[in-house]
Amino acid sequence: MRLLVAVATIGAGGTLVGLTGAASSASTVAHSTSVVTLQFWNAYNDVTETPVMNGVVIPSFESQNPGIKVVDDTLPYAGLLEKFIASSAAGDPPDLMRSDIAWVPQLASEGTLLETSTQPWFKPIKAAADPGPLSTNYWNGGYYGLPDDTNTQVFFWNRADFAAAHLSPPTTWGQMIADAKLLTIPSKQQHGLGVDSTDIWNVGPYVWTDGGNFTNKALTQATGYMNSPKTEAAVQTLVTLYKEGVIGSDFVGGSGSISGETGFPTGAYAMYFDGPWAPTSYKAAKFTGYGTSLIPRGAGGSTSVVGGEDLVIAKGGKHLADTIKFVQFLQSPFAQLAMAGAGDMAAYKTDSAAEAIENPALKIFALELLTARARPVTQGYAQLDTDFSNQLALMLAGKVGVDQGLNTAAQEANKALAGS
Repeated sequence: MRLLVAVATIGAGGTLVGLTGAASSASTVAHSTSVVTLQFWNAYNDVTETPVMNGVVIPSFESQNPGIKVVDDTLPYAGLLEKFIASSAAGDPPDLMRSDIAWVPQLASEGTLLETSTQPWFKPIKAAADPGPLSTNYWNGGYYGLPDDTNTQVFFWNRADFAAAHLSPPTTWGQMIADAKLLTIPSKQQHGLGVDSTDIWNVGPYVWTDGGNFTNKALTQATGYMNSPKTEAAVQTLVTLYKEGVIGSDFVGGSGSISGETGFPTGAYAMYFDGPWAPTSYKAAKFTGYGTSLIPRGAGGSTSVVGGEDLVIAKGGKHLADTIKFVQFLQSPFAQLAMAGAGDMAAYKTDSAAEAIENPALKIFALELLTARARPVTQGYAQLDTDFSNQLALMLAGKVGVDQGLNTAAQEANKALAGS
């Protein structure tokens, strides 16, 4: 049993057969005939995650808790953080939000979140959680959220493209870059490589694996790291590849651009880094002609990015005890393994082996997570990420040089790290 909820069994139809276990006193509520409605904000993927959450997880929870109704409000990722901040300031936040791990320190610093580490039910959660995902909830001596899921990106390659070029999947960074150039075929509108945006989630693996970094370990300084010679060399490689047409339109985005997840299965990109949700998306697109491997090793090893989401409880939420009950259910083995089928990797040690059986495609991602890095865990991350991303966009547009852009980004990132 984990997190005060016993292991549930799943019937042939994916429905909950049994769920037992005592809830903590904090989550025990005597319901009247009225129904409590919980607002759950998230940015689930409509193709992979939402069907499982709405079709299996929430109905199972509601069947066990007839006095509670959960409204799954799936919102666009862009703007979700600002919407939560605005609703909290107005005194009307959702009861629960599935937050990007990078947002938790900022929200905690603004006083909008319940400090979970002061709650009597937190201790078993802390003991069961993987250290990396748990650490993303830590701010100023306490925890202000709970790990929900984790993920990372691995190397995807098109089998037909590699076979036609008589290539084997690259194991080194230099070979990957060389192959990307060879597999760029303008007559086929094929780019060798897809990179989905200029933000650190997408660019971080390229910078880290090529030996660069964004800040010091203490998260107090970007100068000397974001604009170091190694980071500059890594970013210059990306800018050059884009200008040569090796990296496609997904890098800059905008009207007419083709995202990597859309373009990879249609042949627009021969190689791509993607997360554990991709196999489900590709299956829906009837595309199976790909292989997966660890990110090819460079000067910084094989270094991907730690992703995932945390569950944060609004400090001003109206239904705390019922929200906690739902949170505990989302962290039960039943819910965690159900979402593993949608590509969400469990953030709890006891579920890892079972989820690999539930979804074998997750095995390579579990290996990559062993060397993956978290984005800077600081309340200034959103601004730091924006500063870097905006300057990289200017570099790709030819409006600033790489050296100038990174110097500016580092100076602005210093302010973000300092909280100014």
